[in-house]
Amino acid sequence: MADCVKKYIYLIIGDSLKKTEAGKVIDDAVASSGKMIRAKLLLLCGILGPLWEKNKEKLCALAAILELTHLASLIHDDIVDEAPYRRGKPSIQSKYGKNAAVYAGDFIIAKIYHYQTENGFNTSAVELSKAIEQMCIGEIGQDTFRYNEKITEKEYLRNIKGKTCALFKTACRMGASEAGCSDELINKLEILGENIGFMLQLRDDLLDFTAEGKTLGKNTHRDFFSGIYTMPLIKALENKNAKNGLLPIILENSNRKLSKKEIAEIEEKVVYFGGVEKTRLKIKALAKKNKDILNLIGNQNDAVKLIKKIVECLEV
Repeated sequence: MADCVKKYIYLIIGDSLKKTEAGKVIDDAVASSGKMIRAKLLLLCGILGPLWEKNKEKLCALAAILELTHLASLIHDDIVDEAPYRRGKPSIQSKYGKNAAVYAGDFIIAKIYHYQTENGFNTSAVELSKAIEQMCIGEIGQDTFRYNEKITEKEYLRNIKGKTCALFKTACRMGASEAGCSDELINKLEILGENIGFMLQLRDDLLDFTAEGKTLGKNTHRDFFSGIYTMPLIKALENKNAKNGLLPIILENSNRKLSKKEIAEIEEKVVYFGGVEKTRLKIKALAKKNKDILNLIGNQNDAVKLIKKIVECLEV
């Protein structure tokens, strides 16, 4: 499954920049692809349709397009966040500079639309455009709430519904629709995809405040330091007693680098006042919803079993 996606990733990017300085930047960017969860979901949803065998190559191309879209968004995210690392390696912006990273992300998006136009992928181009619109709206929303300790759960979920969930929802929709699934099944899979997006984001939020995040090599507190206050902190701050201890430190976050002692105090209070546990319960509730959807589709299908494994891996 991963091999067919990688084949189309390199086909879409092409080799016109081979042995050039620009080519090195693009090659580095493409080589940094991660677990390809979105691409895998697209293909697994495609397997559920009657046209899977007939449209298999097109679905592999669409999975590659989706993965490249995600990659371009990560390159641009790292510029905004000034992130030095991505998946344990130097980010494109830290290795080659912000300008090169901007153009690398733009180049990848241009190649995606070139390929879609050239191959008549009109429907998928529209679907992808809608997803990117929602991603941008979510990112803009997130940016307007930087260092805002008053952000509510509703506001936060609205932002991640766009910036994270939109591409997962589109992955499931594109895979299912291109494979000829019924409208009813497409709708179920869209909900499942969106829920997986929420699960992934909330799990990342959780790892930012737990020892498990450090064990997994996560760059913990990056969101917090950049003023993005996530679900564990939001849920902890709902407790009036938590506000007395947390707010003075949080308000200092935008003015200076916090000490290790202050960070440890935030971690301790977020756990003590239920922020971690309440976030964990939200993830479990989303996992249950997804398992219920998959049970309705049919547990005997191998693709359903693999989707269920993805859900279980995100459950904490």
